Amino acid sequence: MMDVRGKRVLMMGLARSGRAAAHAFRQRGAIVTVTDLRPPSAFEEIIPELIASKIGLELGVHRPETFFRQDLVVISPGVRWDHPLLRAARERQIPTLSEVEVASWFLKGTLVGVTGTNGKTTTTALIGKMLEDSDFPTFVGGNIGVPLISAVDQAGPETMIVAELSSFQLEAAQHLRPHVAVMLNLTPNHLDRHPSFEAYVAAKAQIFRSQTAEDYAVLNADDATVMSLVPAIASRKVYFSRRRELPAGVSVSDGNVVYRMGNLERALFQPEDVRLKGAFNLENVLAASAAACVLGADFRAVRRAVREFPGVEHRLEFVREIRDVAFYNDSKATSVDATAKALSAFDYGVHLIMGGKDKGSPYAPLLPLVAGRLREVLVIGEAAQKISSELEGAIEVVGAGDLETAVRRAFKSAVAGDVVLLAPACSSFDQFQDFEHRGRVFKEIVGRLAEENAGVGSRESGALANCRLPIADCRLEEKTQTALEFFQSSIVNRESTIRSTPDSRLPTPEVSPPPCLPDPRIRYPEFIMVYEVAAEEVERGKPSVEAAAEEPVYVDLPPAEDLVDEPLPFEFRSASAGAGGAKKGEAGSGAVEPDSNAGRLTAKSQV
Repeated sequence: MMDVRGKRVLMMGLARSGRAAAHAFRQRGAIVTVTDLRPPSAFEEIIPELIASKIGLELGVHRPETFFRQDLVVISPGVRWDHPLLRAARERQIPTLSEVEVASWFLKGTLVGVTGTNGKTTTTALIGKMLEDSDFPTFVGGNIGVPLISAVDQAGPETMIVAELSSFQLEAAQHLRPHVAVMLNLTPNHLDRHPSFEAYVAAKAQIFRSQTAEDYAVLNADDATVMSLVPAIASRKVYFSRRRELPAGVSVSDGNVVYRMGNLERALFQPEDVRLKGAFNLENVLAASAAACVLGADFRAVRRAVREFPGVEHRLEFVREIRDVAFYNDSKATSVDATAKALSAFDYGVHLIMGGKDKGSPYAPLLPLVAGRLREVLVIGEAAQKISSELEGAIEVVGAGDLETAVRRAFKSAVAGDVVLLAPACSSFDQFQDFEHRGRVFKEIVGRLAEENAGVGSRESGALANCRLPIADCRLEEKTQTALEFFQSSIVNRESTIRSTPDSRLPTPEVSPPPCLPDPRIRYPEFIMVYEVAAEEVERGKPSVEAAAEEPVYVDLPPAEDLVDEPLPFEFRSASAGAGGAKKGEAGSGAVEPDSNAGRLTAKSQV
């Protein structure tokens, strides 16, 4: 743990966790700067808030000299651990840590970490409900949506802090120590970021790295990859199994879910009490029950929570029924395995909507589930061609292009009793801001379909009965475009020329994109928009923005220099003009460093 008062701290990435971490460090006396490659127009609503909190800004570019003068660099989950500037900072002995790692420095309660390939959010939320119903003060966050560092000011010594942890958050972990660490399952995922499945498993296994014999590891006894990690885990093992009865742990016995530990044996509930669809969700419930029980949850509260838990938004979420066609939103199914699990929950005609940004895994594992379940696959986004090539011949594959076209085509071809299922098997970043945005758009489209077919066999979930709101994220995109247009016009007034011309080589889509998305028929020029407010200048109360005498030249990873950091005005330059900084998408190992300490995970223990 570092005493951050008076230290220079750089927060890399200005999403939810980055913003929360920046404020947390500033409140503790650090000199904080945030840096993000996205332009200032993407943050126009929060820039005044950050400046008011005396937090420095560097938006639109990453400059090496900004990184190299820090005492600590903190990274958001969306930032690659092997980013060239992070590697260069580590070479200069600058501590580089994840947001969850530094959050754990300040937490006062009991930390419960949940990871795995699929089911993390459902399990995390259910553990939180079980503990809350047992009258424990409870905080639920992490990758589930509320940054873990937000718990620092909300959680007391008695609080149970339940955090969903992704491989992106864990790969940089060095001293993170959950008292209870849950590993649900491990299948290939995020291979667009991790160089191999072994590296992905190693990143996940970091959740056990700092545990001791006083802690607990909750493990899936049915998953061979999870079980291969057992020899390197120093904490007490608690197993759960859906497929076989266990002498210790949580499993199904004589029609009951039973918890056995030492001389204690207690029937918790029956499998029929689980409201969630799919056998895989029973595994999530068993894992949550095991974690809650070792933490001292009330057994009656565990049963009540299981019976009442309706599921989590965007996780095999029933949206509504229109003309006896059911719509399910599983936008969180961002891996092939998650899509396979979603399909296994249905036994009849499914119109499956897939696609988005490819994550590097093959789609062929879905082929055994095609017969008897799928009527058609509708593909969207960047991965459409790859999905089509791997599934064609086994099932009808329809190139829909965008989500609205896919939903309407599926509904048009569906018959009574069919299911329209959004389970993309891909990330969302080609057409949407995140999987939540994608799921909300899907529900909005279904809502419009219901209105168009009002009174004709339409049934909806209670949560959406009054949902008639426009897509909030589209308003954000419109504001961003408005800001961009304003800045472009100001450059034109200075006799700079900006052109956006149609590209005849691009195909013209059959359906125009929604107003919140870029038009694929137009090739927009790339701009780098730089907005800089130096943290030390804000700290001394100097003006936030001053005119610069000349433009600096950015190069990739120059030697560290002791530069006087002058605040710059907004600048616009073509990306081809030589703006430097880190390059997106550079490949790297992504693997964790070996730890030679006894009882710790080592390179030899990686799967």
